[in-house]
Amino acid sequence: MSSQYRKIKYESEGPWGSVEEKYLYFHSHDTVDIVNVYDDGGNWLFSFSETGFDMGQALVVALTNWQDPRMEPVSYEEWKKLIK
Repeated sequence: MSSQYRKIKYESEGPWGSVEEKYLYFHSHDTVDIVNVYDDGGNWLFSFSETGFDMGQALVVALTNWQDPRMEPVSYEEWKKLIK
């Protein structure tokens, strides 16, 4: 099984308006087309694959085109039930 490993640096707001540099780490399982994403503490965040309209593609749409018709509105009541 072939694998690839990558990382990308990003900035996060730290205490008192400071900027902290952090990394996201990616492990790609080439033979099964799955990418796992980890934070800089080694904690698994999520994974996605090349099957259908996957989580990776959904994130790209959500972060680049807020008006895309696949972005569905959420009522405040639904939001309150989901986020506690």
